[in-house]
Amino acid sequence: MDNLEDSQSHVQQVVKPPKIHWWKISVLILVLLLALGVAIAIPTLKTLGLAKDSLNLARETYTLGKNQDLAAANAKLAATKLQLERTRTQYQVIKWTKFIPLIGAYWQDGNHFLNAALAGIDSAQIIGSALEPYADVLGFKGQGSFLGGTAEDRIVTAVQTLEKVMPEIDKVADKLKVAQTELAQINPRRYPNEVKGKPIRPLIVQAQTLSQDAVIAVTDARPVIELLPQVMGVDSERKYLVLFQNDAELRATGGFMTAYGILRLDKGRVSAEKSDDIYTLDAKFKQRLQTPDPIKKYLPLVFYWHLRDMNLSPDFKVSMDTFTTYYQTLPGEPAAKQLTGVIAVDTQVLQHLLEVLGPIEVPGFGAFTSDIDPACNCPQVIYQLELIADRPVATLKDSRKGVIGPMMQTILLKAYGSPKAMWPKLVETVVRDITQKHILFYFFEDKFQQAAEGISVAGRIKDYQGDYFHLNDTNFGGAKSNMFVDQTVDQEITISDAGEITKKVTVTYKNPHPPSNCNLEAGQLCLNGTLRDFVRLYVPAGSTLVEALGFDPDTISTNEDLGKTVFEGFFTVRPEGTAKIEL
Repeated sequence: MDNLEDSQSHVQQVVKPPKIHWWKISVLILVLLLALGVAIAIPTLKTLGLAKDSLNLARETYTLGKNQDLAAANAKLAATKLQLERTRTQYQVIKWTKFIPLIGAYWQDGNHFLNAALAGIDSAQIIGSALEPYADVLGFKGQGSFLGGTAEDRIVTAVQTLEKVMPEIDKVADKLKVAQTELAQINPRRYPNEVKGKPIRPLIVQAQTLSQDAVIAVTDARPVIELLPQVMGVDSERKYLVLFQNDAELRATGGFMTAYGILRLDKGRVSAEKSDDIYTLDAKFKQRLQTPDPIKKYLPLVFYWHLRDMNLSPDFKVSMDTFTTYYQTLPGEPAAKQLTGVIAVDTQVLQHLLEVLGPIEVPGFGAFTSDIDPACNCPQVIYQLELIADRPVATLKDSRKGVIGPMMQTILLKAYGSPKAMWPKLVETVVRDITQKHILFYFFEDKFQQAAEGISVAGRIKDYQGDYFHLNDTNFGGAKSNMFVDQTVDQEITISDAGEITKKVTVTYKNPHPPSNCNLEAGQLCLNGTLRDFVRLYVPAGSTLVEALGFDPDTISTNEDLGKTVFEGFFTVRPEGTAKIEL
């Protein structure tokens, strides 16, 4: 018995480990993942549905705004905001996912984007409400608050009440800064360049850039709105020297200064005073100034520096600093202290305005239209102005270019008397011409000048930290050939393994039209002659010229100007000919 018990005491019981059912664990994990997916997917799909509705409303709002239907756009904005707020509320249902590795970052990005969108809509609503009283004056559909009197009266009232808009501008800036801050927290590198052919990362980068630009634009626009009543003569009468630049004969700031006039603004009302030929000014200018080198080299038979050639710098302010210094010494012309500034316009402005307003009749000078004249394949208004100004005649013609003043007054009167339906197109045309530098502004007072430079309407060559490219053509004695020359620019950029950047610029000039009869004895209008082009290329300071082709011998040089390196040279293009330069 003892031996039996002893033997049993040494028997060890073997206990088998429980069997692991891996398929059950897999099913459990799958169920959990499915549950997690459903928990994310269902509210996400709801959010996406609401977001799609918000996007559709936003597109409708944009279309209404583009069509200048301000009242309808404001109403649609309110609906868009309400739908976007519902989207954000639904989006908060999956807020808990921000604690999940990897997934959480995308939830945060979505939240930043929704916050930015709402701030953007808030800013748009503030702008829309602020502009409603000015609806018809600014060319929007719908009736503004300024109902009494003529169109001119309503414009005057609008200008006089602009100070009411200033507090709203500050609110807009605050909202846009919120949008910029939210979008800046999104990392575009987390996203692919595109999904199913639709861009993703570029759109994020674009949104971030646009938000930054919007803040800058509103900040820069504030002083303009603040000072506009003064510029329009609300506080006291303002006078402006208007220079007519003929872009058919290109000069550095946009065209040969062929004529001038005086524009008067009194409490918002605009009227044109005298106008005359630029040569009339030069006849008063008795100083014999030495010609700058480019004129000395390339402008034949010009032995002194005349007022008409003083827009030699491509920086409009630099050119006007020079021009007005001498202009104010002329007898019978307003002194600088009597002028608020200078406004330069080119032939494109006249053409574009007549395209909107239709034909005009200028007393003493005849009819002008935007129709194409077969004599030059150019707008009739341009051809008639050239006939009046430059066609040789057997007798003296007094004030040949005095047409500019009466034409400006006629255009103003027709614009004021035009039907309200035409105003959107008029406003759009003027804004586009300013944006495209067909109209330039120069002011004597620093506060006005800085405001103009802030919104890039002053024609400045600006400082810039990145790449810079400004091609400037000056027609020195080449008739009106720029009217017929087509120009194309190609840039080819290569970066070496060492990081050295090389840019090849190719500019092609084509004049497919036959030459004009430029024999003075023939008495014909000399428009299409040989283009004599002094060209300057402004590039980042410190750039070096590797090679230049296509220029006349010994005309290429490298200089420094306006904080840039400048490559310059000279070449010619004959009618029915082509020229190509490479730098």
